[in-house]
Amino acid sequence: MQLTLLSLFSLLNLPLLLASPINNDTTPFSYEQLTFTFAGGPATYTLTFPADGNTYPTNNDLSVNLIAPGTFPAFYECTFYTNTASTLVLTGTSAAGSDIAVGPPQPIAGVACMPTGADGACLPDYVTCEWSGTQGTFQGTCCSGYCAATKCRPTS
Repeated sequence: MQLTLLSLFSLLNLPLLLASPINNDTTPFSYEQLTFTFAGGPATYTLTFPADGNTYPTNNDLSVNLIAPGTFPAFYECTFYTNTASTLVLTGTSAAGSDIAVGPPQPIAGVACMPTGADGACLPDYVTCEWSGTQGTFQGTCCSGYCAATKCRPTS
């Protein structure tokens, strides 16, 4: 009798066991890693940081006149912090991206860039999907769900 009840129990729960995923192959989310080069005359320094919306200090007093952000559209999707008023000008595009001129040259205290997933990954739920930078407000590339009230929201 016990064998029959155990067999019946297993048979009734078989659909539940088959419906459950056995392994979860989802890769963890990561933000795009950015490397910016800051130039002031012949001197330069680089800063590597994730595009996660946080402000990262440069910890450098070099008077910068040119920022080379690689292929990331930093002019539109980043905010550069300086101690005095400055003007940022997009100098043009090239295969390496768009450089940004800083006038008058001065130290860049910090930088923050719009949250962006690595390798084109969509942002996970409850991450900021709207960015208000110096060039206006932009919506992120994509959310795992949808963007509402500045955050990625789940669809269910």
